[in-house]
Amino acid sequence: MKLFAKLLLAGLVIGLLLPFTLLKDDEGSTLMNFSDFKLPDFSMPDLPDVGTITPSVEGLGGKDIFYKWYDADADVQFTTEPPPDGIEYTIKGYDPNTNVIQAVKLPEKKAEAKAQVSSQKKTGSAVETGSPYSKEGIKKLFEDAKNIEKQLNQRMQNQESAINQ
Repeated sequence: MKLFAKLLLAGLVIGLLLPFTLLKDDEGSTLMNFSDFKLPDFSMPDLPDVGTITPSVEGLGGKDIFYKWYDADADVQFTTEPPPDGIEYTIKGYDPNTNVIQAVKLPEKKAEAKAQVSSQKKTGSAVETGSPYSKEGIKKLFEDAKNIEKQLNQRMQNQESAINQ
């Protein structure tokens, strides 16, 4: 099986290299070239110069306005007021309600359910509060756990005796 896998891998490598080496077209050149493969262009798109854009706040009505600019130490600054004169900056307007989750209105509970809940005695026992676990179920769970522990101990003893023989 290992030999088959090695032969299959070797055949795959040879098959991939054939168009680049031995297989030739009518003109005598190889069918494929490594120069045929080109990576896509990952460069940033050309954007207009920030200095040529005159930012306007008029078109951003109803939005929170933030100014982004660089100080003398080349640190990015974000402010709600424009920077001093002579500093290039960009304006961003953010809708204050964009990231807000709208409230969900819950249906009103029936008056009967409210009256029923208030009339119940509140003694604090698990049965009265509607616990999903019964005393019998919990006892069975503990018994099952003890039985599993016994089985595991028995298996461990059997393994140790088999090793020591």
